[in-house]
Amino acid sequence: MSIPDPVSMIKNYRYLTQDTKRLVVYYGVENIGSAMGSFITIFYVLSLGYGLVFYGALTAVGGISFVAFLLPMSSSSTLLGSKRSVIVGTVLQAASDVIIGFSTERAAILSSAIVWSLGSSMITPNYGALVSKSENIEMRTHGFSASGFMSQIGAFAGTAASGIVSSAFYPYVGKVNAYRLVFMISAAIMLLSVYPAILSKVNIRGSRPKFREQSYGIIYRLMLPAMLIGAGAGFLIPYFPVQFKDRFGASVQLISLIFSLTSLFMAFFMLYMPYIERNRGSLRSIVSSWLLSTAFMIAMPLTGIFGFMALPLFSAFYFFRTVIMNAISPVQSSFELSLLKEQYRPIASSLETLAWNAANSGTVVLGAIIMKYSLNLPFYICAIFYIFASLLYYRFFRDFKPA
Repeated sequence: MSIPDPVSMIKNYRYLTQDTKRLVVYYGVENIGSAMGSFITIFYVLSLGYGLVFYGALTAVGGISFVAFLLPMSSSSTLLGSKRSVIVGTVLQAASDVIIGFSTERAAILSSAIVWSLGSSMITPNYGALVSKSENIEMRTHGFSASGFMSQIGAFAGTAASGIVSSAFYPYVGKVNAYRLVFMISAAIMLLSVYPAILSKVNIRGSRPKFREQSYGIIYRLMLPAMLIGAGAGFLIPYFPVQFKDRFGASVQLISLIFSLTSLFMAFFMLYMPYIERNRGSLRSIVSSWLLSTAFMIAMPLTGIFGFMALPLFSAFYFFRTVIMNAISPVQSSFELSLLKEQYRPIASSLETLAWNAANSGTVVLGAIIMKYSLNLPFYICAIFYIFASLLYYRFFRDFKPA
């Protein structure tokens, strides 16, 4: 497979439509604001005197609300259109940061998580559908790759900015007020991100589902592998920081460095996804990436036999596992939405995300229980789910052609 030089790679992204470029800018800026608020939330909650248990409850309320809102909010494209749904969802997320930033009571803080989830449930099914519509089949993966790149860069920049701002203002206004300032900046950035979305002209007006349509057969095929991936991930993925800490006594700073560098590299690697897809095809690229990532995951617990090299090898395998598994997502999004009629893309995104999150929520507690007895077993359980999902995905879609 020929790998293009970076200059040629960047040049090809110039041919994205103006609408795609505006949507990509929106997504990058929105992720800066989103990451700022998300990163500082745990420190803000603790600074108010609430413990980790309350923070866990806050996280659970957000996750459950997201799953509850996701399916009904996929119909927002029918009422508002996908473009307005994304705009309204972003405004709701900004409102959530304002609510938590001015709150000290438990009920108000919990309500902010519900508002955030409502906004996310409007953005998630509609944003990808808009990117899909704004590009033809030849450039669609480029559009999703540019979007993935900007989201990762935005998350990286937002996380860094959150720490810098809070540290800079803490000596002057105190810890709580410094964190509140981060929330206000986060909300302002998310409101600013709405501007390029408003300028985009692409829109989708959804239609009410007809369950005999062929598109629904495709959606069901998408949901089952998503459930398997989500269930497998629940046993292991949330606990990677604990794996580093309990296996090697790694510091929080070291773990943070490994994770942030992984995200940064993933952002740039996503830009190469159209070329991988062109050489290997969409379906083969997706399935082979999942299987290769699983191989690195299986190898991770085996690094213990290498003595002083165990931590570097474990870190390297984590890096490759995470990048390979997640960087293929632009190809996957482009491929899957290209299988569906335009009006069914928002609800397809909702149902697939719902399947992943519901299955993940069902196994995440089991993963914590298993880790009390074995640090290795979650890797192998997760691998079984991933392999089964890969084989099923290939079987379901080997005869489908994107359009």
